[in-house]
Amino acid sequence: MKRSFLYIVVALLLLSSACTEKWDQHYMPENKEVASDLIEVASMSAEEYIQSNTDLTSIASLFTEQNVFTELESKDQLFTVLVYSNSVMSGAQIDDPAFFANTCVSDLAFTPTKLVDGLSIRMWNGKYLAVAVDKTTNTTDYYIAESKISKIIQVDNGYVYLMSSPIYAPKSMYEVLNALGDDYSMFKDLVFSYEEQTFDRSNSVPVGIDNTGNTVYDSVFVTKNLLMDRYSSGGSESWNMRSEFYSSTMLIPNNTLVEGALTKAYQDVRDALGREPNANDTLKFEQYIIKSAFYDYVISADSLNGVTDIYSVSGYIEGESSSTSGVQWKPTVQRVDTSNPVQLSNGVAYYTTALKIPNNVVIYRIKNRFYIWEYCDETQKAEYFKTVGMQNFDVKDEGGFGPLGPWPFIPYKTLRAYPTADAIANKSVVSVEFTGISLNEDGTIAVVMVPPGEYNLRMGFRNQSFPYRDQVYVNDVLVNDNVNPNTHYDRTALGYPEGYVWKDYYAISNRANYYDCDGSEVGIVTIEGTELQPIRIKVESNSLTTYAFDGSSKAYYQTYCWTLRPTANNY
Repeated sequence: MKRSFLYIVVALLLLSSACTEKWDQHYMPENKEVASDLIEVASMSAEEYIQSNTDLTSIASLFTEQNVFTELESKDQLFTVLVYSNSVMSGAQIDDPAFFANTCVSDLAFTPTKLVDGLSIRMWNGKYLAVAVDKTTNTTDYYIAESKISKIIQVDNGYVYLMSSPIYAPKSMYEVLNALGDDYSMFKDLVFSYEEQTFDRSNSVPVGIDNTGNTVYDSVFVTKNLLMDRYSSGGSESWNMRSEFYSSTMLIPNNTLVEGALTKAYQDVRDALGREPNANDTLKFEQYIIKSAFYDYVISADSLNGVTDIYSVSGYIEGESSSTSGVQWKPTVQRVDTSNPVQLSNGVAYYTTALKIPNNVVIYRIKNRFYIWEYCDETQKAEYFKTVGMQNFDVKDEGGFGPLGPWPFIPYKTLRAYPTADAIANKSVVSVEFTGISLNEDGTIAVVMVPPGEYNLRMGFRNQSFPYRDQVYVNDVLVNDNVNPNTHYDRTALGYPEGYVWKDYYAISNRANYYDCDGSEVGIVTIEGTELQPIRIKVESNSLTTYAFDGSSKAYYQTYCWTLRPTANNY
């Protein structure tokens, strides 16, 4: 048995010696099989060769400053090191010396025979550099990342490749994000505020049991972004901003743009919703800024300069039961500098030049109820509730809905109005024109100021089997000439309060899908102009008085709510 072992050892030593001799014979300069100006052999380490070569002093200085030589000496292995002559280094544009230096070294030693077309070489910074081989009848040229190899030197601990031009390995999206300067700190801080380190049990190695009986691990922690990491419905990872295996686009806003977008959105809340912005508003606006910056595909400059809306990365967020849709980016409003893209190892980044938090994000919906008439003084009633052939407003309280968990009680109080005797006698067209008003927390009345744009108008009434039909106008423009006033309050399962998921409360009420809805669809309205403005909703009927004349007991108005919900076009 011992004799067999000795035979094996001797055989291995002879094989190793033979391989070394054959490499030397094949690649020594005097061998005619390889051009003598491409291959050299130096009996020294890569560090010694680079430091002793007078035409490599610039790259040697960089390696010294970035501790490359120290790292090479500390590892007992073979390397491939890419170097550049002083003349090449003098023209190199090196923005990140450490990154550039780490693009020069691979932990694998690539012999010339390994340089095949399509090979990728992994460098110290994690970047993969592609090898290309250009063969002609008389010559064969080798390239790494489009830089031609001028010379290959075999050294004691690997190979030194002298390259003809600097290799600028593109950074990944996550590396560019990490490297953003102070002018982009707000965006950067927002993104990283959702990062956390989590224990990766599956990749951690048990090393023992502690005194309490718990398993002790050689722990591995992974980074997650709780807002932006995406998963399939089955829980498999589908996208994250850290991996270079996903193609991505990042749009980068500076601090001025972020501050301006937030300031404008806060003011729109005050003007349109009649209240001060709260923490939920801030959360929503900041999340839009983050989400609108990341896309799970490469977006072309033409698309960013086009007219077709773009949607950011979508999918499941870990732990959520429903998929999260991407947010809307409208290139005709939001702008980026497409003339200076940042090429990434996994996609492209652009710097944003105009940023707005869209109306349909700032304003989830504007909803008010007509019964707040009772909070108006007489002057306000006359100004905000104008009638033609109608009179005797009153409020009828018919209970309400809720509460459901944290969602408050919603009163079912309606505003009624009745036709005048003259209107009935003449079978006149009657109407009530409501100015959009809201009730402040202190009980005062405020006129709602609506940003220009396109909205779904929805309304709620009281289902009394009213026989007549209405015509509805907004700011004197007809929206719908055949509105059925028999919607039962707002219980349409069409549109909910922001953040409300009815399925979460179905165990409390099997009618949870009717809680605080928008009302029934009336039509699309467009608020013209460039400034926020009040709105007037006129409910008119050319048949109500006819039914009243004929003795119907259901010839009166009973209105509940009105809702403006921004459409996707309301940006």
